[in-house]
Amino acid sequence: MISNPQRKGEAFALSLTVLEAWFPILASFSVAVLGGLHSYFYSLLVATVSLGIWWVLRGKTHQLMYRHAWFNLGMTSLFITCLFALTFVGLAHTSATNVAILLFLQILFSYLFLGRREQEKLNRLHLIGAMLMTLGALLVLFRGELKLQFGDLLVLLAAMLAPIANFYQKKARAQVSSETVLLVRTLISLPFVYLLAEWLEPTPDWQMIQSQLLWLFLTGFTTLSIAKILWVEAIHLLPITKVNALFAFSPLMTMGLAYLVLNDVPTLSQILGMIPILIGGYLITRR
Repeated sequence: MISNPQRKGEAFALSLTVLEAWFPILASFSVAVLGGLHSYFYSLLVATVSLGIWWVLRGKTHQLMYRHAWFNLGMTSLFITCLFALTFVGLAHTSATNVAILLFLQILFSYLFLGRREQEKLNRLHLIGAMLMTLGALLVLFRGELKLQFGDLLVLLAAMLAPIANFYQKKARAQVSSETVLLVRTLISLPFVYLLAEWLEPTPDWQMIQSQLLWLFLTGFTTLSIAKILWVEAIHLLPITKVNALFAFSPLMTMGLAYLVLNDVPTLSQILGMIPILIGGYLITRR
Protein backbone atom coordinates (compact mmCIF):
# COMPACT_ATOMS: atom_id res chain seq x y z
CA MET A 1 0.00 0.00 0.00
CA ILE A 2 1.51 3.34 -1.10
CA SER A 3 1.03 6.01 1.58
CA ASN A 4 3.16 8.86 0.24
CA PRO A 5 0.85 11.07 -1.90
CA GLN A 6 3.59 11.86 -4.42
CA ARG A 7 4.56 8.20 -4.86
CA LYS A 8 0.90 7.28 -5.08
CA GLY A 9 0.35 9.89 -7.80
CA GLU A 10 3.38 8.63 -9.73
CA ALA A 11 2.08 5.05 -9.50
CA PHE A 12 -1.29 6.19 -10.86
CA ALA A 13 0.42 8.10 -13.71
CA LEU A 14 2.60 5.16 -14.74
CA SER A 15 -0.35 2.73 -14.58
CA LEU A 16 -2.53 4.91 -16.78
CA THR A 17 0.36 5.21 -19.24
CA VAL A 18 0.06 1.50 -20.01
CA LEU A 19 -3.71 1.70 -20.48
CA GLU A 20 -3.60 4.91 -22.53
CA ALA A 21 -1.05 3.36 -24.88
CA TRP A 22 -3.80 0.96 -25.96
CA PHE A 23 -6.40 3.68 -26.54
CA PRO A 24 -5.61 4.55 -30.20
CA ILE A 25 -5.25 0.84 -31.01
CA LEU A 26 -8.54 -0.28 -29.48
CA ALA A 27 -10.53 2.68 -30.74
CA SER A 28 -9.21 2.38 -34.31
CA PHE A 29 -11.14 -0.89 -34.88
CA SER A 30 -14.59 0.52 -34.05
CA VAL A 31 -13.82 3.88 -35.68
CA ALA A 32 -13.10 2.13 -38.98
CA VAL A 33 -16.56 0.48 -38.95
CA LEU A 34 -18.85 2.89 -37.08
CA GLY A 35 -17.22 6.27 -37.67
CA GLY A 36 -15.40 8.42 -35.15
CA LEU A 37 -18.36 10.03 -33.38
CA HIS A 38 -20.54 6.90 -33.24
CA SER A 39 -17.57 4.94 -31.91
CA TYR A 40 -17.05 7.61 -29.26
CA PHE A 41 -20.75 7.58 -28.33
CA TYR A 42 -21.01 3.80 -27.81
CA SER A 43 -17.66 3.65 -26.00
CA LEU A 44 -18.88 6.49 -23.79
CA LEU A 45 -22.09 4.55 -23.13
CA VAL A 46 -20.04 1.62 -21.81
CA ALA A 47 -18.00 4.02 -19.67
CA THR A 48 -21.16 5.64 -18.27
CA VAL A 49 -22.63 2.29 -17.17
CA SER A 50 -19.40 1.07 -15.56
CA LEU A 51 -18.69 4.41 -13.87
CA GLY A 52 -22.31 4.67 -12.68
CA ILE A 53 -22.14 1.25 -10.99
CA TRP A 54 -18.82 2.13 -9.34
CA TRP A 55 -20.16 5.57 -8.30
CA VAL A 56 -23.18 4.03 -6.54
CA LEU A 57 -21.12 1.28 -4.86
CA ARG A 58 -18.69 3.89 -3.56
CA GLY A 59 -21.57 5.87 -2.02
CA LYS A 60 -20.84 9.14 -3.84
CA THR A 61 -24.41 9.96 -4.91
CA HIS A 62 -24.73 12.81 -2.40
CA GLN A 63 -21.94 14.74 -4.17
CA LEU A 64 -24.32 15.76 -6.94
CA MET A 65 -25.78 18.22 -4.44
CA TYR A 66 -22.47 20.08 -4.06
CA ARG A 67 -23.51 23.20 -5.95
CA HIS A 68 -20.10 24.83 -5.55
CA ALA A 69 -18.65 22.10 -7.81
CA TRP A 70 -21.17 22.49 -10.66
CA PHE A 71 -19.23 25.13 -12.60
CA ASN A 72 -15.97 23.16 -12.66
CA LEU A 73 -17.82 19.95 -13.49
CA GLY A 74 -19.60 21.69 -16.36
CA MET A 75 -16.42 23.19 -17.79
CA THR A 76 -14.65 19.84 -17.48
CA SER A 77 -17.49 18.17 -19.40
CA LEU A 78 -17.41 20.80 -22.14
CA PHE A 79 -13.70 20.60 -22.87
CA ILE A 80 -13.42 16.82 -22.43
CA THR A 81 -16.32 16.27 -24.85
CA CYS A 82 -14.66 18.45 -27.48
CA LEU A 83 -11.28 16.82 -26.87
CA PHE A 84 -12.46 13.24 -27.37
CA ALA A 85 -14.78 14.11 -30.25
CA LEU A 86 -11.80 15.62 -32.09
CA THR A 87 -9.62 12.60 -31.23
CA PHE A 88 -12.13 9.96 -32.37
CA VAL A 89 -12.87 11.78 -35.63
CA GLY A 90 -9.15 12.32 -36.14
CA LEU A 91 -8.55 8.58 -35.76
CA ALA A 92 -10.65 8.02 -38.87
CA HIS A 93 -8.23 10.16 -40.89
CA THR A 94 -4.78 9.38 -39.46
CA SER A 95 -2.81 6.54 -37.88
CA ALA A 96 -2.98 5.37 -34.27
CA THR A 97 0.72 6.18 -33.87
CA ASN A 98 0.23 9.77 -35.01
CA VAL A 99 -2.65 10.17 -32.56
CA ALA A 100 -0.46 9.01 -29.66
CA ILE A 101 2.45 11.26 -30.65
CA LEU A 102 0.35 14.36 -31.21
CA LEU A 103 -1.66 13.89 -28.01
CA PHE A 104 1.63 13.85 -26.12
CA LEU A 105 2.09 17.46 -27.25
CA GLN A 106 -0.36 18.37 -24.50
CA ILE A 107 2.73 18.60 -22.30
CA LEU A 108 3.90 21.53 -24.47
CA PHE A 109 0.53 23.24 -24.28
CA SER A 110 0.29 22.52 -20.54
CA TYR A 111 3.54 24.38 -20.06
CA LEU A 112 2.53 27.26 -22.32
CA PHE A 113 -0.94 27.61 -20.77
CA LEU A 114 -0.44 26.50 -17.16
CA GLY A 115 3.18 25.71 -16.39
CA ARG A 116 4.55 29.20 -15.79
CA ARG A 117 3.76 31.39 -12.84
CA GLU A 118 2.99 35.05 -13.32
CA GLN A 119 6.05 37.23 -13.99
CA GLU A 120 8.28 34.14 -14.30
CA LYS A 121 10.98 34.56 -16.92
CA LEU A 122 11.21 32.01 -19.69
CA ASN A 123 13.96 29.58 -18.68
CA ARG A 124 16.47 28.80 -21.44
CA LEU A 125 16.07 25.03 -21.07
CA HIS A 126 12.29 25.40 -21.16
CA LEU A 127 12.55 27.50 -24.32
CA ILE A 128 14.78 24.87 -25.96
CA GLY A 129 12.32 22.17 -24.89
CA ALA A 130 9.40 24.05 -26.40
CA MET A 131 11.30 24.56 -29.67
CA LEU A 132 12.27 20.87 -29.85
CA MET A 133 8.69 19.75 -29.29
CA THR A 134 7.49 22.16 -31.97
CA LEU A 135 10.11 20.80 -34.39
CA GLY A 136 9.05 17.23 -33.63
CA ALA A 137 5.39 18.12 -34.15
CA LEU A 138 6.18 19.63 -37.56
CA LEU A 139 8.03 16.45 -38.61
CA VAL A 140 5.06 14.29 -37.61
CA LEU A 141 2.42 16.61 -39.06
CA PHE A 142 3.91 17.28 -42.47
CA ARG A 143 5.60 13.89 -43.12
CA GLY A 144 8.18 15.30 -45.54
CA GLU A 145 5.73 17.42 -47.54
CA LEU A 146 4.13 20.80 -46.91
CA LYS A 147 0.63 19.38 -46.57
CA LEU A 148 -1.28 19.20 -43.29
CA GLN A 149 -3.38 16.06 -42.82
CA PHE A 150 -6.97 16.67 -41.67
CA GLY A 151 -6.89 13.97 -38.98
CA ASP A 152 -3.59 15.22 -37.57
CA LEU A 153 -4.99 18.75 -37.33
CA LEU A 154 -8.00 17.52 -35.32
CA VAL A 155 -5.80 15.60 -32.89
CA LEU A 156 -3.49 18.61 -32.54
CA LEU A 157 -6.52 20.73 -31.59
CA ALA A 158 -7.46 18.06 -29.03
CA ALA A 159 -3.95 18.30 -27.52
CA MET A 160 -4.42 22.07 -27.21
CA LEU A 161 -7.69 21.58 -25.32
CA ALA A 162 -6.23 18.98 -22.94
CA PRO A 163 -4.51 21.43 -20.53
CA ILE A 164 -7.69 23.51 -20.17
CA ALA A 165 -9.77 20.37 -19.57
CA ASN A 166 -7.25 19.13 -16.99
CA PHE A 167 -7.19 22.52 -15.26
CA TYR A 168 -10.93 22.40 -14.59
CA GLN A 169 -10.80 18.67 -13.90
CA LYS A 170 -8.17 19.22 -11.21
CA LYS A 171 -10.32 21.93 -9.60
CA ALA A 172 -13.41 19.71 -9.72
CA ARG A 173 -11.50 16.82 -8.13
CA ALA A 174 -10.61 19.07 -5.19
CA GLN A 175 -14.35 19.48 -4.57
CA VAL A 176 -15.75 16.00 -5.33
CA SER A 177 -14.47 12.46 -5.91
CA SER A 178 -12.95 11.22 -9.17
CA GLU A 179 -15.98 8.94 -9.63
CA THR A 180 -18.31 11.94 -9.56
CA VAL A 181 -16.11 13.99 -11.89
CA LEU A 182 -16.01 11.22 -14.49
CA LEU A 183 -19.66 10.19 -14.24
CA VAL A 184 -20.96 13.76 -14.55
CA ARG A 185 -18.76 14.52 -17.54
CA THR A 186 -19.83 11.35 -19.36
CA LEU A 187 -23.53 11.91 -18.62
CA ILE A 188 -23.36 15.47 -19.93
CA SER A 189 -21.36 14.38 -22.97
CA LEU A 190 -23.67 11.55 -24.09
CA PRO A 191 -26.58 13.52 -25.64
CA PHE A 192 -24.30 16.04 -27.35
CA VAL A 193 -22.05 13.34 -28.85
CA TYR A 194 -25.11 11.38 -30.03
CA LEU A 195 -26.68 14.39 -31.75
CA LEU A 196 -23.36 15.32 -33.32
CA ALA A 197 -22.84 11.75 -34.56
CA GLU A 198 -26.34 11.55 -36.07
CA TRP A 199 -25.83 14.89 -37.78
CA LEU A 200 -22.38 14.33 -39.24
CA GLU A 201 -22.11 10.57 -39.81
CA PRO A 202 -24.21 7.76 -41.35
CA THR A 203 -26.11 5.85 -38.67
CA PRO A 204 -24.67 2.32 -38.22
CA ASP A 205 -27.13 -0.59 -38.04
CA TRP A 206 -27.31 -3.03 -35.14
CA GLN A 207 -25.27 -5.68 -36.99
CA MET A 208 -22.41 -3.22 -37.41
CA ILE A 209 -22.58 -2.22 -33.74
CA GLN A 210 -22.75 -5.85 -32.64
CA SER A 211 -19.61 -6.69 -34.61
CA GLN A 212 -17.71 -4.03 -32.63
CA LEU A 213 -19.03 -4.78 -29.13
CA LEU A 214 -15.69 -6.19 -27.92
CA TRP A 215 -13.71 -3.13 -29.05
CA LEU A 216 -16.35 -0.73 -27.74
CA PHE A 217 -16.31 -2.46 -24.36
CA LEU A 218 -12.52 -2.49 -24.14
CA THR A 219 -12.29 1.17 -25.16
CA GLY A 220 -15.06 2.29 -22.84
CA PHE A 221 -14.15 0.21 -19.80
CA THR A 222 -10.35 0.35 -19.82
CA THR A 223 -9.43 3.69 -21.41
CA LEU A 224 -12.54 5.82 -20.73
CA SER A 225 -13.20 4.44 -17.23
CA ILE A 226 -10.24 2.88 -15.41
CA ALA A 227 -7.54 4.97 -17.11
CA LYS A 228 -9.51 8.18 -16.53
CA ILE A 229 -9.96 7.44 -12.83
CA LEU A 230 -6.19 6.98 -12.61
CA TRP A 231 -5.68 10.22 -14.56
CA VAL A 232 -7.97 12.31 -12.33
CA GLU A 233 -6.34 10.91 -9.20
CA ALA A 234 -2.84 11.53 -10.63
CA ILE A 235 -3.46 15.19 -11.47
CA HIS A 236 -5.11 15.61 -8.07
CA LEU A 237 -1.92 14.46 -6.32
CA LEU A 238 0.71 15.83 -8.73
CA PRO A 239 1.25 18.92 -10.91
CA ILE A 240 -0.33 18.46 -14.35
CA THR A 241 3.02 19.01 -16.12
CA LYS A 242 4.64 16.23 -14.07
CA VAL A 243 1.83 13.79 -14.88
CA ASN A 244 2.31 14.62 -18.56
CA ALA A 245 6.05 13.99 -18.21
CA LEU A 246 5.45 10.53 -16.70
CA PHE A 247 3.05 9.96 -19.58
CA ALA A 248 5.99 10.16 -22.02
CA PHE A 249 6.28 6.39 -22.49
CA SER A 250 2.72 6.10 -23.82
CA PRO A 251 3.37 7.17 -27.46
CA LEU A 252 6.41 4.89 -27.63
CA MET A 253 4.31 1.97 -26.41
CA THR A 254 1.55 2.85 -28.88
CA MET A 255 4.07 2.89 -31.71
CA GLY A 256 5.19 -0.62 -30.79
CA LEU A 257 1.65 -1.90 -30.29
CA ALA A 258 0.52 -0.41 -33.61
CA TYR A 259 3.30 -2.33 -35.33
CA LEU A 260 2.46 -5.61 -33.57
CA VAL A 261 -1.35 -5.41 -33.66
CA LEU A 262 -2.12 -3.28 -36.72
CA ASN A 263 1.03 -3.99 -38.72
CA ASP A 264 1.48 -0.21 -38.81
CA VAL A 265 5.20 0.26 -39.49
CA PRO A 266 6.49 3.57 -38.03
CA THR A 267 7.51 6.03 -40.72
CA LEU A 268 10.81 7.87 -40.72
CA SER A 269 9.06 11.18 -39.99
CA GLN A 270 7.28 9.64 -36.98
CA ILE A 271 10.53 8.32 -35.54
CA LEU A 272 12.43 11.55 -36.22
CA GLY A 273 9.59 13.60 -34.77
CA MET A 274 9.30 11.46 -31.64
CA ILE A 275 12.91 12.07 -30.61
CA PRO A 276 12.78 15.90 -30.20
CA ILE A 277 9.26 15.67 -28.73
CA LEU A 278 10.43 13.38 -25.91
CA ILE A 279 13.62 15.39 -25.27
CA GLY A 280 11.64 18.61 -25.30
CA GLY A 281 9.06 17.18 -22.92
CA TYR A 282 11.84 16.26 -20.50
CA LEU A 283 13.35 19.77 -20.64
CA ILE A 284 10.01 21.51 -20.18
CA THR A 285 9.21 19.55 -17.02
CA ARG A 286 12.58 20.23 -15.39
CA ARG A 287 12.54 22.71 -12.54
